[in-house]
Amino acid sequence: MNIFTQLVKSVYSPKDIAKYRFQGIGKTILYVFFLTFIMILPLAIYFTMAFMTNVSEFNTVLKNDLPQFEIKDGTLYSDTEAPQVIEKDDFTVQFDSTGTLTASDLNTSSDVTVGILKNKAVLFVNGQAQELEYSLVPGLTLTNESASDYIENAKASLYLVIALVILVIYMMTAALQFLEVTLLAYFGGLFAAIIGRRINFGQQWRLAAYSFTLSVVFFTFMDFIQVPVVGDFYVKWFISLTMLYMAIKELPAPKKPKA
Repeated sequence: MNIFTQLVKSVYSPKDIAKYRFQGIGKTILYVFFLTFIMILPLAIYFTMAFMTNVSEFNTVLKNDLPQFEIKDGTLYSDTEAPQVIEKDDFTVQFDSTGTLTASDLNTSSDVTVGILKNKAVLFVNGQAQELEYSLVPGLTLTNESASDYIENAKASLYLVIALVILVIYMMTAALQFLEVTLLAYFGGLFAAIIGRRINFGQQWRLAAYSFTLSVVFFTFMDFIQVPVVGDFYVKWFISLTMLYMAIKELPAPKKPKA
């Protein structure tokens, strides 16, 4: 049975999940990685779209919204006499060549805030700041036009950066998923003892891996349509525990010895 058929059957059939207890552990491990891939799909897609959209919009801001400027010898120069704020749907740009603002003065109410200040550029993402002093880049000379050209030329390499970020997220999510499967497997042993079924830990682990399928598919769908689930942690574990219990109930009861 291929992995896609197992995915479909594991969504609705505890009886089929019970049958998977005899398959090789390698195939079950592969299935957990497959579930993890499904889990991060919405995040990967929306992150890529948002990242590239923000880069394109910031490039437009550079060309059309910011005053003409030049960064030279570690300092930002322009004809403006006061700080300026450009607010977009997904980010805010604060521009100040007067030296009035410091990094701590920036309004970080947006998820992403870019500060182009007198002597440094500052990037705030969800309240976390990264600063770059212009003087740290030897020979740096930038204008609106040259900065825009750099961004356009860098777009191709941005996809590599995005891919690396998503890979890190995938590996971290997979590690967490393996831990959750192991924890659920211990509950499987408890259920088996309660309802009188014989099963070893390896089989418990296999059943636990497939019992997560319904909750993974459900939350992936909700993430795709961007609808939050109240108490998502408890909902996920309730669904998974229920599927595991029902799968263990499908196991044959041990035969009673004849009198």
